[in-house]
Amino acid sequence: MHVNGKKQSNIHYVLWYKEERTILIKHEEYAYQWPHFRKYEMPRWVYFSSISENALDYTDDVAEWLAENPDVKLAFQPGTFQMKVGVERLKRIYARTEVVILNREEAVLVTGGDYDNVHDLLDRLHDYGCKIAVVTDGPAGAYASDGMNRYKMPLYPDPAPPYERTGAGDAYASTLVAALAKGHNLESALQWAPINSMSVVQKAGAQAGLLTERELETWLAKAPDWYHVESF
Repeated sequence: MHVNGKKQSNIHYVLWYKEERTILIKHEEYAYQWPHFRKYEMPRWVYFSSISENALDYTDDVAEWLAENPDVKLAFQPGTFQMKVGVERLKRIYARTEVVILNREEAVLVTGGDYDNVHDLLDRLHDYGCKIAVVTDGPAGAYASDGMNRYKMPLYPDPAPPYERTGAGDAYASTLVAALAKGHNLESALQWAPINSMSVVQKAGAQAGLLTERELETWLAKAPDWYHVESF
Protein backbone atom coordinates (compact mmCIF):
# COMPACT_ATOMS: atom_id res chain seq x y z
CA MET A 1 0.00 0.00 0.00
CA HIS A 2 1.31 3.43 -0.94
CA VAL A 3 0.21 6.34 1.28
CA ASN A 4 -0.06 9.85 -0.16
CA GLY A 5 0.83 12.01 2.83
CA LYS A 6 -1.26 15.14 3.49
CA LYS A 7 -3.83 14.12 0.87
CA GLN A 8 -7.42 13.63 1.94
CA SER A 9 -9.31 10.47 1.12
CA ASN A 10 -11.64 10.27 -1.84
CA ILE A 11 -15.11 11.32 -0.74
CA HIS A 12 -18.06 10.12 -2.80
CA TYR A 13 -21.65 11.04 -2.02
CA VAL A 14 -24.47 8.53 -2.34
CA LEU A 15 -27.93 9.97 -3.04
CA TRP A 16 -30.31 7.31 -1.76
CA TYR A 17 -33.99 7.20 -2.70
CA LYS A 18 -36.01 4.08 -1.88
CA GLU A 19 -33.86 1.16 -3.08
CA GLU A 20 -32.09 3.16 -5.81
CA ARG A 21 -29.05 5.44 -5.58
CA THR A 22 -26.83 7.78 -7.56
CA ILE A 23 -23.18 8.25 -6.61
CA LEU A 24 -21.40 11.59 -7.02
CA ILE A 25 -17.70 10.84 -7.54
CA LYS A 26 -14.72 13.11 -6.89
CA HIS A 27 -11.27 11.53 -7.15
CA GLU A 28 -8.33 13.22 -5.47
CA GLU A 29 -5.18 13.60 -7.60
CA TYR A 30 -2.99 11.02 -5.92
CA ALA A 31 0.56 10.14 -6.90
CA TYR A 32 -0.28 6.60 -7.96
CA GLN A 33 2.68 4.21 -7.85
CA TRP A 34 2.68 0.67 -9.18
CA PRO A 35 4.51 -1.67 -6.74
CA HIS A 36 7.65 -3.60 -7.58
CA PHE A 37 6.99 -7.21 -6.60
CA ARG A 38 9.70 -9.60 -5.53
CA LYS A 39 9.58 -12.95 -7.27
CA TYR A 40 7.88 -14.78 -4.39
CA GLU A 41 5.28 -12.00 -4.09
CA MET A 42 4.06 -12.10 -7.67
CA PRO A 43 0.25 -12.19 -7.83
CA ARG A 44 -1.63 -14.62 -10.04
CA TRP A 45 -4.37 -12.06 -10.69
CA VAL A 46 -4.69 -8.27 -10.72
CA TYR A 47 -8.10 -6.59 -10.34
CA PHE A 48 -8.11 -3.15 -12.00
CA SER A 49 -11.04 -0.80 -11.53
CA SER A 50 -11.94 2.88 -11.15
CA ILE A 51 -9.17 5.45 -10.75
CA SER A 52 -8.84 9.19 -11.33
CA GLU A 53 -8.96 10.74 -14.79
CA ASN A 54 -5.52 12.20 -13.96
CA ALA A 55 -3.92 8.76 -13.63
CA LEU A 56 -3.35 7.75 -17.24
CA ASP A 57 0.42 7.53 -16.70
CA TYR A 58 -0.26 5.04 -13.92
CA THR A 59 -2.42 3.03 -16.33
CA ASP A 60 0.56 2.92 -18.69
CA ASP A 61 2.73 1.62 -15.83
CA VAL A 62 0.22 -1.17 -15.24
CA ALA A 63 0.18 -2.04 -18.96
CA GLU A 64 3.98 -2.16 -19.08
CA TRP A 65 4.13 -4.41 -16.01
CA LEU A 66 1.52 -6.76 -17.45
CA ALA A 67 3.50 -6.99 -20.68
CA GLU A 68 6.56 -8.00 -18.65
CA ASN A 69 4.59 -10.58 -16.65
CA PRO A 70 2.44 -12.56 -19.11
CA ASP A 71 1.44 -15.20 -16.54
CA VAL A 72 -0.49 -12.68 -14.43
CA LYS A 73 -4.20 -12.53 -15.29
CA LEU A 74 -6.02 -9.21 -15.40
CA ALA A 75 -9.60 -8.60 -14.34
CA PHE A 76 -10.78 -5.22 -15.65
CA GLN A 77 -13.87 -3.38 -14.43
CA PRO A 78 -13.57 0.06 -16.07
CA GLY A 79 -14.58 3.06 -14.00
CA THR A 80 -16.24 6.27 -15.16
CA PHE A 81 -13.09 8.01 -16.36
CA GLN A 82 -11.58 4.88 -17.90
CA MET A 83 -14.71 4.52 -20.02
CA LYS A 84 -14.65 8.23 -20.86
CA VAL A 85 -11.06 8.20 -22.13
CA GLY A 86 -11.89 5.51 -24.70
CA VAL A 87 -10.65 2.12 -25.81
CA GLU A 88 -7.88 3.42 -28.06
CA ARG A 89 -6.07 5.07 -25.15
CA LEU A 90 -6.40 1.91 -23.04
CA LYS A 91 -5.98 -0.62 -25.83
CA ARG A 92 -3.02 -2.33 -24.13
CA ILE A 93 -5.13 -2.89 -21.03
CA TYR A 94 -8.08 -4.31 -22.97
CA ALA A 95 -5.75 -6.49 -25.06
CA ARG A 96 -4.30 -7.98 -21.87
CA THR A 97 -7.61 -8.54 -20.09
CA GLU A 98 -8.54 -12.04 -18.97
CA VAL A 99 -12.05 -10.99 -17.93
CA VAL A 100 -13.87 -7.66 -18.40
CA ILE A 101 -17.12 -6.88 -16.57
CA LEU A 102 -19.51 -4.12 -17.64
CA ASN A 103 -23.21 -3.47 -17.38
CA ARG A 104 -25.16 -3.24 -20.62
CA GLU A 105 -25.19 0.56 -20.78
CA GLU A 106 -21.45 0.69 -20.05
CA ALA A 107 -20.75 -1.91 -22.75
CA VAL A 108 -22.55 0.29 -25.27
CA LEU A 109 -20.58 3.34 -24.11
CA VAL A 110 -17.24 1.53 -24.33
CA THR A 111 -17.80 -0.32 -27.61
CA GLY A 112 -20.27 1.88 -29.50
CA GLY A 113 -22.18 -1.33 -30.16
CA ASP A 114 -25.87 -2.11 -30.49
CA TYR A 115 -27.73 -2.00 -27.16
CA ASP A 116 -30.31 -4.46 -28.46
CA ASN A 117 -27.71 -6.97 -29.64
CA VAL A 118 -25.76 -8.55 -26.79
CA HIS A 119 -23.82 -10.74 -29.22
CA ASP A 120 -22.54 -7.58 -30.89
CA LEU A 121 -21.38 -6.14 -27.55
CA LEU A 122 -19.59 -9.36 -26.60
CA ASP A 123 -18.00 -9.64 -30.05
CA ARG A 124 -16.62 -6.12 -29.81
CA LEU A 125 -15.12 -6.74 -26.38
CA HIS A 126 -13.43 -9.89 -27.72
CA ASP A 127 -12.14 -7.86 -30.66
CA TYR A 128 -10.28 -5.63 -28.20
CA GLY A 129 -8.50 -8.73 -26.87
CA CYS A 130 -10.60 -9.57 -23.80
CA LYS A 131 -10.63 -13.34 -23.32
CA ILE A 132 -13.80 -13.43 -21.23
CA ALA A 133 -16.49 -10.76 -21.56
CA VAL A 134 -19.33 -10.37 -19.06
CA VAL A 135 -22.25 -7.96 -19.59
CA THR A 136 -24.68 -7.58 -16.70
CA ASP A 137 -28.25 -6.54 -17.50
CA GLY A 138 -30.10 -5.61 -14.31
CA PRO A 139 -33.22 -7.71 -13.70
CA ALA A 140 -32.49 -9.75 -16.85
CA GLY A 141 -29.37 -11.23 -15.25
CA ALA A 142 -26.07 -11.38 -17.14
CA TYR A 143 -24.50 -12.56 -20.38
CA ALA A 144 -20.99 -13.94 -20.77
CA SER A 145 -18.68 -15.24 -23.47
CA ASP A 146 -15.34 -17.03 -23.36
CA GLY A 147 -14.86 -16.72 -27.11
CA MET A 148 -16.27 -20.18 -27.78
CA ASN A 149 -19.42 -20.34 -25.67
CA ARG A 150 -22.16 -17.81 -24.87
CA TYR A 151 -23.98 -18.01 -21.55
CA LYS A 152 -26.95 -16.36 -19.91
CA MET A 153 -27.34 -16.38 -16.13
CA PRO A 154 -30.44 -15.21 -14.22
CA LEU A 155 -30.38 -13.25 -10.97
CA TYR A 156 -30.56 -15.11 -7.69
CA PRO A 157 -34.05 -14.59 -6.23
CA ASP A 158 -34.23 -11.87 -3.55
CA PRO A 159 -35.27 -13.18 -0.11
CA ALA A 160 -36.89 -9.76 0.50
CA PRO A 161 -37.34 -6.58 -1.55
CA PRO A 162 -33.97 -4.83 -2.16
CA TYR A 163 -33.13 -2.32 0.56
CA GLU A 164 -30.33 -0.32 -1.11
CA ARG A 165 -28.32 -1.12 -4.24
CA THR A 166 -24.92 0.49 -3.57
CA GLY A 167 -22.16 -2.02 -4.32
CA ALA A 168 -24.30 -4.58 -6.12
CA GLY A 169 -22.29 -4.35 -9.34
CA ASP A 170 -18.95 -4.43 -7.53
CA ALA A 171 -20.07 -7.42 -5.47
CA TYR A 172 -21.06 -9.23 -8.66
CA ALA A 173 -17.80 -8.48 -10.48
CA SER A 174 -15.45 -9.18 -7.60
CA THR A 175 -17.20 -12.44 -6.69
CA LEU A 176 -17.03 -13.65 -10.30
CA VAL A 177 -13.30 -12.87 -10.42
CA ALA A 178 -12.72 -14.51 -7.02
CA ALA A 179 -14.37 -17.70 -8.28
CA LEU A 180 -12.21 -17.72 -11.41
CA ALA A 181 -9.09 -17.05 -9.33
CA LYS A 182 -9.97 -20.04 -7.11
CA GLY A 183 -10.08 -22.29 -10.17
CA HIS A 184 -13.80 -22.35 -10.97
CA ASN A 185 -14.82 -22.39 -14.61
CA LEU A 186 -16.89 -19.56 -16.08
CA GLU A 187 -20.20 -21.38 -15.65
CA SER A 188 -19.54 -21.92 -11.95
CA ALA A 189 -18.34 -18.33 -11.45
CA LEU A 190 -21.54 -17.04 -13.08
CA GLN A 191 -23.53 -18.91 -10.41
CA TRP A 192 -21.50 -17.45 -7.54
CA ALA A 193 -21.64 -13.80 -8.59
CA PRO A 194 -25.39 -13.06 -8.38
CA ILE A 195 -25.58 -14.49 -4.85
CA ASN A 196 -23.26 -11.87 -3.36
CA SER A 197 -25.00 -9.17 -5.36
CA MET A 198 -28.37 -10.33 -4.00
CA SER A 199 -27.04 -10.26 -0.46
CA VAL A 200 -25.47 -6.79 -0.71
CA VAL A 201 -28.72 -5.11 -1.76
CA GLN A 202 -30.41 -6.43 1.39
CA LYS A 203 -28.37 -4.00 3.52
CA ALA A 204 -27.21 -0.38 3.31
CA GLY A 205 -23.78 0.22 1.81
CA ALA A 206 -21.41 -1.87 -0.24
CA GLN A 207 -19.89 -4.14 2.42
CA ALA A 208 -22.41 -5.13 5.08
CA GLY A 209 -24.07 -7.80 2.95
CA LEU A 210 -20.95 -9.46 1.53
CA LEU A 211 -20.88 -13.22 2.10
CA THR A 212 -18.10 -15.64 2.95
CA GLU A 213 -17.33 -18.51 0.60
CA ARG A 214 -19.13 -20.94 2.93
CA GLU A 215 -22.20 -18.69 3.00
CA LEU A 216 -22.14 -18.44 -0.80
CA GLU A 217 -22.09 -22.21 -1.09
CA THR A 218 -25.00 -22.48 1.37
CA TRP A 219 -27.15 -20.11 -0.71
CA LEU A 220 -26.14 -21.94 -3.89
CA ALA A 221 -27.13 -25.30 -2.41
CA LYS A 222 -30.69 -24.07 -1.80
CA ALA A 223 -31.07 -22.29 -5.16
CA PRO A 224 -34.25 -23.01 -7.15
CA ASP A 225 -34.04 -25.48 -10.04
CA TRP A 226 -34.15 -22.70 -12.64
CA TYR A 227 -31.03 -21.02 -11.22
CA HIS A 228 -28.41 -22.25 -13.68
CA VAL A 229 -26.43 -21.19 -16.72
CA GLU A 230 -28.02 -21.48 -20.15
CA SER A 231 -26.44 -21.17 -23.58
CA PHE A 232 -27.78 -18.45 -25.82
